[in-house]
Amino acid sequence: MQKIPQNSDNNSVIKPKVLIFGAGPAGLRTAWVLAPFCDVHLFEKESMPGRKFMVAGKGGLNLSHSPPSSGMASVYSPPGFMNAALEVFSVKALQDWMNELGAGVFTGSSGKIFPEKGITPRMILQAIITSLEERGCTIHTACSLQSIDTADSCTILQNGVKVKLSADYIVVALGGASWPQTGSDGKWTGIFRSHSIKTLPFRPSNCGVNISWPENFVQHHAGKPLKNIRLSCGEKSSAGEVLITRYGLEGYALYPLIPSLRRMEEEGMPLQLIIDLKPVNDPLQLVSRLGLKQAESGNYRQAFGLQPHSLALAKLLTEKNTFENPLLFAGAIKSLSLQVLSLRPVEEAISTVGGLALEEVNSDLSLKKLPGVYAAGEMLDWDAPTGGWLIHGCFATGNHAALSILKRLGIPPVV
Repeated sequence: MQKIPQNSDNNSVIKPKVLIFGAGPAGLRTAWVLAPFCDVHLFEKESMPGRKFMVAGKGGLNLSHSPPSSGMASVYSPPGFMNAALEVFSVKALQDWMNELGAGVFTGSSGKIFPEKGITPRMILQAIITSLEERGCTIHTACSLQSIDTADSCTILQNGVKVKLSADYIVVALGGASWPQTGSDGKWTGIFRSHSIKTLPFRPSNCGVNISWPENFVQHHAGKPLKNIRLSCGEKSSAGEVLITRYGLEGYALYPLIPSLRRMEEEGMPLQLIIDLKPVNDPLQLVSRLGLKQAESGNYRQAFGLQPHSLALAKLLTEKNTFENPLLFAGAIKSLSLQVLSLRPVEEAISTVGGLALEEVNSDLSLKKLPGVYAAGEMLDWDAPTGGWLIHGCFATGNHAALSILKRLGIPPVV
C-alpha cells in the first residue's frame, strides 16, 4: 500500500494516506479525527463541502438531542447498530467538539441541541473546515468517486479527467438520496454492486404523506397547522403538530410514524393514521363543557377548543349522526381515522433508509468484501427521527470509522 510523505523536508514523517469521499457531517468528522495522524484527503463532488449541512440548518440547526431515559441508542434502528458509535461519540462529546471549534451549543426546552444565538450553520461549517485545514487535511471539491478498484485504490473524476488514486484506507460517506439538489442523490450504488456488495432501494423517512383531501377542504385549510394533537399508527404514537398541505400532511408529529407506515406500505397493507385532536381530555370532560348547548359547529368549537380547520377535519372524517350526538362526537375527535395514500417521494424526504446493506459491514464499519474501505453516514441502512438525531448519527458513524482506522494503525484512541 502506498505511503505518501506529508512534506518534503528531511524531517518529514511518512503518514498513512486516507481518502475520504463525501464532505457531509460523517465525512467531515472522519477527516477531523484522522487528520493529526494521517495524510487525509477529503473529496466532495459539489463545489463546496457541507451543502446538505447548510440546507438542514435553514430552519434552525439541530446538532443533537438530549437522550431519552431509555438511552440515546434506543432512538436508532435497527436496534444495536449505533451502540458502539454512540457510546464514544455521545452528546457530551459533540458538545465538547463544538466548544473546541468555538461554537457553543445549548439545549432547548424540547431537548433539541442548537448552536448558541448568533452562530449560524455557515459559521459552524466554516469552523470545521478551518480546523481541518489547520490539522493538515487537504480538501478537494468538484471531484467525484467513479469506482473503487481494490481495497486500497479507486478512480475519481476531476475536471473531466479520470484519475487513479491509491491509499492505505478509503472512507465513503456518500450520503443517502434525500435532497438531491445538494448532491445527495444516491447514484453511487453501482460502485458497490460491481463488487457484489448488496445495496437496498432508497425509501423516504421523516417525510410527509399523501392524502386525498376534498378540493373544498384544501382551498380553505391548506397551510394551517393542527396543534397539540396525537397521531397514532399501530402501536406507535407521537404528539405535537402537523401541517395540512395540498397533498396531505407534513410535520414533526408525523415523522416518527413514517417507519410504521413504510412497513405497512411494503407489506401491501392499507395505510391509516389515527388522530386525537384533544389528547389531554376524555370525551366526558369535553361533553361537560358543552352543557345544554346544541350540537352545532360554533358550540363545538367553543366548548371543545377546536380551531375552525380542526373542526372541519373532524366533520370530514365523521358521519352526520355522530356529529349530531355530542358524546359520540367527543369520542370521535379523539380517534379520527385518516386513510393515507402513500409516502411523499424520496427527493422530498428529510432523510432516507436503504443504501448500503448493514450485513455487508463489519462492526468497525469496514466492508467485509473490501476490508480497507469504511462506510459512514446516511449511505448506510439505518434510521432515526429528525430533530438532531440524524446529524448526530452521521457524526457518530464518521467518528467510529475514524477510530477504527486508528485502531488498525495501532494509534491510541482519541475522541
